[in-house]
Amino acid sequence: MAKAPQMIYKNEKYGFTLRFPSWWRRYVVVSKQRQDPESEYEVHFRFKYKGKVYDDIVAILVYRMTRKEWIRLGYEDSPLTYLGSYDGRVFAALTPEELPEAFLDKKTGDYDYKKYGVPIGLLKRMVNRDVPVVLRSIAFPRRQISMRSQPFRSRLICRCRTKRPRS
Repeated sequence: MAKAPQMIYKNEKYGFTLRFPSWWRRYVVVSKQRQDPESEYEVHFRFKYKGKVYDDIVAILVYRMTRKEWIRLGYEDSPLTYLGSYDGRVFAALTPEELPEAFLDKKTGDYDYKKYGVPIGLLKRMVNRDVPVVLRSIAFPRRQISMRSQPFRSRLICRCRTKRPRS
């Protein structure tokens, strides 16, 4: 079975890659605006439909801390999803818990499925079905193993015969 084509997001500074379905290309805008003062870095993948940019589909947040600090500070019980640790940093994801307010009918206060049915369907598919697969695709560079050279030590030592000067 052939794999579906994918779009790859690579972050050189923090050393991670993510794989997205290629059909997302038309519906995603990448923003690197920091919203959480505790994070060191953030990248937001925002939903775009017919030229209008809405809220996040998913955001990746980077924190300078260890996994133990992450747990001790209570992040385990937050809306953030732990993705992994690399190079002294914790990587986490944040997905929306509700549809954007822009999809609300101002008169009724309910979501306007008649007007926004297609973008609501796309966004729900992206967040509920595709994002878990995208988050499992996070990859960090492998650490290079460098071997220090060590002299070869043989168990057999051959004595060199040298001629002694005669006295």
